[in-house]
Amino acid sequence: MNKVVLLGFKGDGAGKHYNRVLFGLAEKRKIDLTCVDYGIPENVLGKPSLEEMEKLIKAKKVCYLDLNNPADLENYKNLSELSVVFIVTPDITHCQVAKDFLGKTKRIFIEKPLDAILRNVRILEDFPKVGKVVFGYDHYLAKFYPFQVKTDEWLKQGLIGDLREIEFRLLEPNVVPPHRLKALDRGMIYDVFPHGLSAIVATPSRFAYPDQVILKKVRLFKVQVARYFGCKTNGISFVKIDFEIPGRGRSIFCRTRVGKGVGKDFERTLRIRGSKGEIFVDIKNYKFTISDSEGKIIKQDKLLYDYEKAFLLAAIDFKKTLSQVPGALPFEAAKETLYILDEARWRSEPKGKSPIYKVGSSLSEIENKFLFLNSPKSEIKNIIKTKTEV
Repeated sequence: MNKVVLLGFKGDGAGKHYNRVLFGLAEKRKIDLTCVDYGIPENVLGKPSLEEMEKLIKAKKVCYLDLNNPADLENYKNLSELSVVFIVTPDITHCQVAKDFLGKTKRIFIEKPLDAILRNVRILEDFPKVGKVVFGYDHYLAKFYPFQVKTDEWLKQGLIGDLREIEFRLLEPNVVPPHRLKALDRGMIYDVFPHGLSAIVATPSRFAYPDQVILKKVRLFKVQVARYFGCKTNGISFVKIDFEIPGRGRSIFCRTRVGKGVGKDFERTLRIRGSKGEIFVDIKNYKFTISDSEGKIIKQDKLLYDYEKAFLLAAIDFKKTLSQVPGALPFEAAKETLYILDEARWRSEPKGKSPIYKVGSSLSEIENKFLFLNSPKSEIKNIIKTKTEV
């Protein structure tokens, strides 16, 4: 039986993307599951609830280690001969936690980003053959997996001609909820931009994940940031990034727009434009449309797919290669992504205090008033006067 460890069990990331499938496997005795966190075994989203978790622990279907408990901490240190470790802890801890399991497990999957601090990656790099043990994971890549496989075929067929432009949007009208304040404290560049970067770079890649060769040639042009009024995180809540990636014979212009407190409705889309048409993916509603240059629909279909189950089952199946694990990416590609995030943070404009936008502002409103450059002087004074950040 595969011995599986889930670190960060109590967080919303585990509650959204891991617990349902892993606990289902544990209940059926298909895996030996150990969950690790601090304090009582209660997931922040109630998935599972404290009562359900206590029943599973009592029935010995799941083991829980509370790192505040000295005995459990010792048991944690003694974990060995593991199959797979999933790390869903705060990003600043990722590499340090992964180090605890080097030499003790066959595979380690780290929820994006690889870490919050570039220097922390050195903790893992000295381990022999780290690239065969440690992998990154992005659940948006997992969502796109069957689509990316098909996209490779469509591009080879020339269905939309030569790739010209790719745009990713992940805009949400809601503000950062209390239980996510800590996770999102570093802002959209580290938490949400990686989704767009991975989805975009994977599009022309020969794999269903971002190719390290392409990632190394990403050229950032413009990084502009802002915060919604009253934002309680230290990081920014909106980021607009323009960049280019290499294509066949020409560069491909790329855009990402990600943020919280933007607009009235959720907007989660990927648009791939070619010389003869485009592919439009409605991520929110799990469907895609391929149309020609005149807007005539060539193909439409749904993206209904249990990506969480597909990823986790493939991750614990050692007959599957990395390219067959939806959402997984090689260690070197995950590291290269972190270099890009680090550069994006450095390039962020304006320096100093970020511009403030009102919750519910449309994307066009935020962009048009981005650095207050396009606003009349009277309006600028009014914004500064009435929306000074607390």
